Amino acid sequence: MADKHYDITYLQNTVRLLKSLKDHSYTFFQDIDSGSIVDLGCGAGNDVIELSKMLGEQVKVIGVDHDPVMLEQGRAQSQAAATNTEFILSEAFPLPFQNGAIAGLRSERLIQHLHNPEKVFADIHRILADGAPLAIIETDWHSLSFYTEFVDTGKKINAYLTDVKVKNGFAARKLTTYLQTLNFRNIQFEIHPFVVNSLEEANEYFWIDRIVKEAAELGYITEAERNDFYHAMQSSNDRSYFSCSINLVVASCIK
Repeated sequence: MADKHYDITYLQNTVRLLKSLKDHSYTFFQDIDSGSIVDLGCGAGNDVIELSKMLGEQVKVIGVDHDPVMLEQGRAQSQAAATNTEFILSEAFPLPFQNGAIAGLRSERLIQHLHNPEKVFADIHRILADGAPLAIIETDWHSLSFYTEFVDTGKKINAYLTDVKVKNGFAARKLTTYLQTLNFRNIQFEIHPFVVNSLEEANEYFWIDRIVKEAAELGYITEAERNDFYHAMQSSNDRSYFSCSINLVVASCIK
């Protein structure tokens, strides 16, 4: 399994699950009628394209990502869908923009992958214009819940995810602190629970099968725990009462 907790297929699959949440996140920028906004950690560019359609030709929507393969897909998709877009290859720090040059910034499921999120938030603050909106969507990995009798195994898998696999597994719970430290204003915080009711969906959207396999291979759970846990999930799925849930959060504010 790759070090990243995502790839292009994973991101495209989650677009379907998260459509309503994504649409909600765009509304924080609906009053911007000029200048440039950034989608930081844009992946394959779906949100860049949707934002550009919503905002119109007078607003440039810039997708920033460190993965050239994903950016190339974003460019290819945007050619047919939107003209007011740009894609920039860059790490999240430092950002390639002048002080106060950006009219708004959106970031989805990026902060969890950063070793030094404080530096990234400080740079976001630097590039945003006064009064510019900021919206951050993050996964609360610690909220991932499995409904089986093997509670202790579930706890170990959860700990592996939040403490080891995801670089900043508690990022969702730290967002408001990051924003308060930099004196962002009008901070709002929302929790959006997501529930899937099949093991197939859990594997597709949350990579449960890969996570459990990797946790066993690396010694965070035993092979017996892995087998019992996965068999319990498969059994509940076969009997049509499988459930798995996780929270996504949205933190919004203005500079």
